[in-house]
Formats: sequence, C-alpha cells, structure tokens
Amino acid sequence: VYEGPARLVESSDDFGRIRQGDVLVTRMTSPYFNVVLPMLGAIVTDRGGQLCHAAIVAREYGIPGIVGTRDATRTIRDGDRVRVDGTTGEVHLLG
Repeated sequence: VYEGPARLVESSDDFGRIRQGDVLVTRMTSPYFNVVLPMLGAIVTDRGGQLCHAAIVAREYGIPGIVGTRDATRTIRDGDRVRVDGTTGEVHLLG
C-alpha cells in the first residue's frame, strides 16, 4: 500500500514533472518509462494485464501497481492524493 500525489503522464514530455514518490497515472507504460521508474511510489494504468510492462516493473521494483483500470486517467487528476493498494487492486482518492 502506498499513498502519494498522482502524476498524470500522457507522454515522455511529462517526465520532467515527476518527483520522487509520485504515483504514476497513465494509459499504459512501455520501456521508455524505465528512466522514471526508480522515482515512483506506485503505478496505476488504464490498460494492461498480469504480463504487461507496468505489472512486471511494479513487481520488479516492489511497488504497488494496478493495471487495467480503464478510466484512471479520466477520474484521477494530476496532483490528487491517492492510496494504491496492490494487494486488493484498489485506488482510493484521498483529496
């Protein structure tokens, strides 16, 4: 479980806004996201499954990761405080 500020990322152009401990919220990840992964507290994606890039790197880095939400990028705003529970697969908006 991790709580932190959501950072909405649409493309690599947004990487400069990511700070240590942010929760990455994006449509999906790919290897070009690897440069920011060590900074993240958690990952939340709209698309993906057990073997997608985001799920694999979340396990490798030992951080909560929730993939396949379908609408995280529409319901979570940049800067929102969120709680990501990788065990239950739940994301809670805290404010």
